[in-house]
Formats: sequence, C-alpha cells, structure tokens
Amino acid sequence: MAGGAIRVIADVFTIIFLLVGCFFLLVVTIGIFRLPDSFSRLHLTSKSDPIGAVSILIAAAIYGGWSFDVLRLVAIGFLLVITSVTSSHAIGRSALKRRASKEEENASDT
Repeated sequence: MAGGAIRVIADVFTIIFLLVGCFFLLVVTIGIFRLPDSFSRLHLTSKSDPIGAVSILIAAAIYGGWSFDVLRLVAIGFLLVITSVTSSHAIGRSALKRRASKEEENASDT
C-alpha cells in the first residue's frame, strides 16, 4: 500500500513540474512575439527558458525513477543552463555593439 501512495505522490510532482515547465516555455514563446526590442526578449529568454526546460527535466527524472538516467538528465540540465547564460551574454554584447554602431552612424549623418 505504501508503494502505491509514493507512486501517486511522484505522479503529482511530475505533473506539477511539467505544468510549471510548460507555463514558462509558453511565456517565453508569447514574449518573443510581444516584447518590443531585442534586449527585452533576451532578458525573457535567458531567464525563463532554462527554468522551463529544467522543470521538464526534473519531471522526467521523477517519472523515470532513480537510475543512471537521472545523471544524464542532470548533465543535460547543467549544460542547458550554462549554454543559455553564455549565449545570452554573447547575443547581448552583439546587440549592444550593433546599437552603438548604428547610433554613431546616425550621428555622423546629421
């Protein structure tokens, strides 16, 4: 009887983490189309995208049970978070330089 109750609790947590992950990914998708500039979009995607993806990975780990696959999911989550931060920084610097070069170009035209 105790094993069945634990499985139900694990399923509830799986559903909760899946819903949280889907919510954050939906917010990112809507935000990409709704936000006005690249810096706002970048801020949204750099924060919410890893939260959504890691939440879904946590749900997969809970659903699958404790095995060697959990280590793989942890590695995937770690790489996802690290690459998201790094790519967001690179995109932000590029957008900032592009904006600065356009402002200098506009200033020299007048």
